Amino acid sequence: MQTRVPTPKEELTQAAIKGVVSAIPVVGGLISELGACLVSPLDKRKRLWTDEVEAALAELASKYNRLPGALAEDPAFVTALLKATSAALATHEKLKLEALRAFIVAVGSKALSDEELQHALVRLVGDLSVGHVEVLRFIEADYEAVSTNVRLEEVFIRYNSEYRGKLDRMAFRWILSDLAARMVVHLGDIEDMSEFASKRESILRESSEIRPLQITGLGFRLLDLLKEKSA
Repeated sequence: MQTRVPTPKEELTQAAIKGVVSAIPVVGGLISELGACLVSPLDKRKRLWTDEVEAALAELASKYNRLPGALAEDPAFVTALLKATSAALATHEKLKLEALRAFIVAVGSKALSDEELQHALVRLVGDLSVGHVEVLRFIEADYEAVSTNVRLEEVFIRYNSEYRGKLDRMAFRWILSDLAARMVVHLGDIEDMSEFASKRESILRESSEIRPLQITGLGFRLLDLLKEKSA
């Protein structure tokens, strides 16, 4: 019986997964017991991510003539693949896997060549929750109306009424603040919800022009990844 030899694409994917999985501590006591229990769920996630990476490598080969051998010699791509693999094995969300696949294609095709931007985007995809993505997509979908509102209360009302959002006030406000802290959106001079507003907001500004809530360039790049679908 002949043993099947892995293809270059499979070798590249397996090497990335093996490198990440080997970093999980599974030695001794309860950690060892937990590690044994995680084998089946982890295997499932490895299979799902392998499928996404295979699709990405196929796309890179067919559309950009970037073959596995050349990709394996590209340090930036290998780093991106390892970071994406780490994030992929830590999530069960399909939309994140799709975004990470799109990230690999963007790096491999050189459409995303800035390594600092690569690092920022893969961190965002790995860290942000489905709620973060929902709020960001709402802002993009209702951008004209949102960017003309001067009160965050009005934005939240539109999120509930027009977008049928499920987040409560606290979660919505925290997510929006977190997106701003990560430079995904810019809150501008929008008036905060009453329970979160500071006294400083009542101080008159020298200029009457109000800077609107906006999605940043980084935010739009993240949305591009989130729009990609698996082949």
